[in-house]
Amino acid sequence: MTIPTKKEIMDFSPMNLGEKEELPEYKRDAYYDIENLFKSGLIIAITGLRRVGKTTLIKQLFEKKAFYFSFDEKKYLNAEALKKVIDSFLEEKEKPVIILDEIFRIGDWSGIIKKYHDQKKARFIVSGSSALLIKKGMESLSGRLFEYYVPPLFFREYLELTGKKLDKLLINDRYKIKKRYAEECQEFLKKGSFPEIIKMDEKMATDYIKTTTIEKIVFDDIPTTFRIEYPSKLYDLLRICANNSSKLFTDVNMSEALGISRHTVSDYLLYLKKAYLIDIIYPKGSLQKAIKKQKKIFVKTASIYSSLSENPNIGQAAETAVYDKLSREKISFYRDLQKREIDFILDTKPIEVKYQTDIINADLSNLLYFIRKNKKENGLLITKNTFDEKIIDGKKITMIPLDVFLLTEM
Repeated sequence: MTIPTKKEIMDFSPMNLGEKEELPEYKRDAYYDIENLFKSGLIIAITGLRRVGKTTLIKQLFEKKAFYFSFDEKKYLNAEALKKVIDSFLEEKEKPVIILDEIFRIGDWSGIIKKYHDQKKARFIVSGSSALLIKKGMESLSGRLFEYYVPPLFFREYLELTGKKLDKLLINDRYKIKKRYAEECQEFLKKGSFPEIIKMDEKMATDYIKTTTIEKIVFDDIPTTFRIEYPSKLYDLLRICANNSSKLFTDVNMSEALGISRHTVSDYLLYLKKAYLIDIIYPKGSLQKAIKKQKKIFVKTASIYSSLSENPNIGQAAETAVYDKLSREKISFYRDLQKREIDFILDTKPIEVKYQTDIINADLSNLLYFIRKNKKENGLLITKNTFDEKIIDGKKITMIPLDVFLLTEM
């Protein structure tokens, strides 16, 4: 068991010495959400995929007004180290703001934080990259903790980071968009989502995503937390998920492909999901019935898909990007016995992705069928370039290019 010295703790960040750290000027949307949440007096737990900028957001918010320590190094993953860090900061200031990064990897983190919080000795912001680990601590911190998820970069944020100035627009205001960003959108599909890579070339961005996010999670974060019998199989499973992002799957097929049990596949998918690397969406209908049917697998972002897929396909990347945008809401998909399929159902609104140059009437058939069958009035088709509306037998199909869709709020 290794415990850091007081000097190691204080030297860990310029913040701890009252010095200003060099940080990006740009502030993501999440910055303002966290700023408001902190006023609640609760412990704020910041979660999200590795490298989406969680730590930067927190440091921007407090600059020299807080203390910071990260438990990313395995040697400090013990309760005594956590207590030493907190006590060291308490020696420096009365009722300090303490930021503790990757704290969820410590076994009894919640019990320790609870004691200090209840005694009103400090304000805490904790962060990490595993939804499953934070859930373990939430019960003992009931009523004391608020969880905030930091998503990967939005397309608008990606453009703003490259120096473009944009207004927030609702999807009904789509015709007010003054400029298209189709070329930038294709770049976003390959190297968006992570703030640090937007100015890298494609190869460097791909290598960065693999080494700092994917491999770190698969070979370090998850095995540190769970008993992983086959770490290499976990990575292979993630690659299968990437190759099949936006497609139907079953645990049985993945089990056969990897040569491991269906139960192990199910566990590994859960770990990957809770680490924000993948997601699973179910067909429309009751969850109990949906679970028995085929499901759809998605990797979390188009850039992860492009980094891991053996033969990246722009259509799959586009559908993964649409999933990423819609995933903040409750979504499902539709597929019937005749294999008519709708890519996404948002509440009751059908959304199809056809990332192609030309849109013909046959591309609208599944949307029209679903709209008529469910007595809806309209559907949404996300395209490559087509910007149009069609009224067919009184039913409206709205066609929006992907870059416009990603820039508007639903």
